[in-house]
Amino acid sequence: MTQRRIDRERIERADREAKLAIEAERAARIAKTERLRAQRLLAEQPVDNPAPAKRRRAAWKKPARKIIEVE
Repeated sequence: MTQRRIDRERIERADREAKLAIEAERAARIAKTERLRAQRLLAEQPVDNPAPAKRRRAAWKKPARKIIEVE
C-alpha cells in the first residue's frame, strides 16, 4: 500500500491564511464592540436615583387540604 503524497507547504500556507483571516475577524469584532459600547455610553442619560429593581412574585402555593373528621 502506498502512502498518499502530502503537500506540506500547501497545508502550512492554508493554515497561515486561515489564522490571518481569523485574526482579522477578531479585530473587526473587537472594534465593533468598542464602537457600540461608546455609542451606548453616550446615549445613556446619567441617572442619579436609579429605579428600584423589580421583584418577582412569590411562588404560587397550593391551598392546604381540609381535614374532615368523620364520627
